[in-house]
Amino acid sequence: MSLSLILHDLSAVGAEAESRFFEAIFQVAPEHWRVRPEATLAATTVSPAYLRDHLLASLPADRRPGTLLLVTRMPPDASWNALSGQGDAWVQDMLNEG
Repeated sequence: MSLSLILHDLSAVGAEAESRFFEAIFQVAPEHWRVRPEATLAATTVSPAYLRDHLLASLPADRRPGTLLLVTRMPPDASWNALSGQGDAWVQDMLNEG
């Protein structure tokens, strides 16, 4: 399992579509953490391309082209700053499992 960083701008999709977007994350990544309103970490076995396509498919077709979405794997030597103690431990655990 690897840890993926998902950057997303859902400001134009509406509340119902945003809910479906996060349900789509839950389907492929039971272990996840919404770090910020526009950033989510997800531990998953699927590739970044598959995850991107899966998440885009959860959105209304007319909103997909304009929805900013970036999905990338976090390498084992990833670095960060100012995460909570619990968040720091979670990220470390997820990276160590990968």
